[in-house]
Amino acid sequence: MNQGPRHSTLQERLRIVGKNYLVPTALILCFLFSLLMAALKPIPHGHQYHLMVSLTFSLLFVWFLYRVRPKWVFRKGFLAAVLLVGLALGVLSFLTIHPDAEILYHYDTAFVALQNGQNPYTSGTIFHQGESSQTIYGNFNYPPMEIYPYYLASLVTGRWNIGILTAVFLLLRGLACWIFVRTFPEISRRYLWPFFLIFLFAEIHINSAMTFLVLALILWAVRKEQERPQTKYRIIIAVLFGIGLMTKFLISPIMAAYYWNKFEAKRLRSLIDIAVDTGIALATALLIMAPYGVMAVFKSTILFNLILKSRDTMTTFFPNVLSGFFSWVGASSLYPVMALALLVLSVLAASKLRPFSAMLAAAFTFLLVAPIPRSQFIPIVLYLAVAGIYVNAEKSRTLPPGVLRPAPPAAAHPAHL
Repeated sequence: MNQGPRHSTLQERLRIVGKNYLVPTALILCFLFSLLMAALKPIPHGHQYHLMVSLTFSLLFVWFLYRVRPKWVFRKGFLAAVLLVGLALGVLSFLTIHPDAEILYHYDTAFVALQNGQNPYTSGTIFHQGESSQTIYGNFNYPPMEIYPYYLASLVTGRWNIGILTAVFLLLRGLACWIFVRTFPEISRRYLWPFFLIFLFAEIHINSAMTFLVLALILWAVRKEQERPQTKYRIIIAVLFGIGLMTKFLISPIMAAYYWNKFEAKRLRSLIDIAVDTGIALATALLIMAPYGVMAVFKSTILFNLILKSRDTMTTFFPNVLSGFFSWVGASSLYPVMALALLVLSVLAASKLRPFSAMLAAAFTFLLVAPIPRSQFIPIVLYLAVAGIYVNAEKSRTLPPGVLRPAPPAAAHPAHL
């Protein structure tokens, strides 16, 4: 007779333990594994193991900030530290910009292909730098939305160099910062702008800026939809997600988590809403891919990154947690299956989390199972985490005094003038 309550209590305890300790334990283990890999360097063709260490440590910190110490974002001392870190990262970024970076020539050859009427996803003329710094020609490996801002800049300026590339990065990231302010107009500016130096300058060497801008727009639309649910905001969010799918891959798991978070087992209508919104997003992505050929883009982007052996022939391999493990044990063919399985599990958990927590969980999982350590997404993940902290604090009414901007004084009635 007492087995039921006892069993229920055990289940509840396991659920609490899993909720409170599963994520930090997994992140700590990933960090320790990255340290082990960096010390042993077990993969003959593996390079720059420190990138994995930096990624796992950064994710551990962002999780700690979001889940354990969210009130830190309202403390002057922490904000001052964030400002100093952003300043240091900015100086370091500019000092380490390489005028002959591989990405510069990757884009340059893509522009030439477009000007010659060729498809950069099938031309075989796109510059890659191999493991021994040798030149290899293949296809363009970024989704189509990663072409347009840079191609436009080269056409407008009539040139293409590291200065133009960096200027476009800063412009797109600057717009994301402006949208951040517009997303939280009620929050005092002094609690927002200390993060801007990190958002602007951290990991500026790699083309994550378009992804950053689109995610900022998505979060702005999500906030609008939460404040005033309307069909137009649902459509805007879906279209923005579709555009985001055609930037770098971080948006894909975030979109999956966002929509699955809306699933309600007791309301089957929610599945129809999810299907409609997802359909709009996918249709938008297909329209963007269409000029280049959907399968051509798919093969040169998603498949290129999932199949480690083919990827390694075109570029240098920087081990990440999952890809490094399977390469180490000589089972790289299992990597795509395990990577997709872990991503699916993180998305399925989304329905039991808050919206921002669900998107963060999917983003974390993606960064850990990606073929290489994509530390360029850390500023974007921090952006998502800080936005989530503000949204959660507003909903729970736990914003400290002084965080909200004072309401503007009401205009005097004409009768009182």
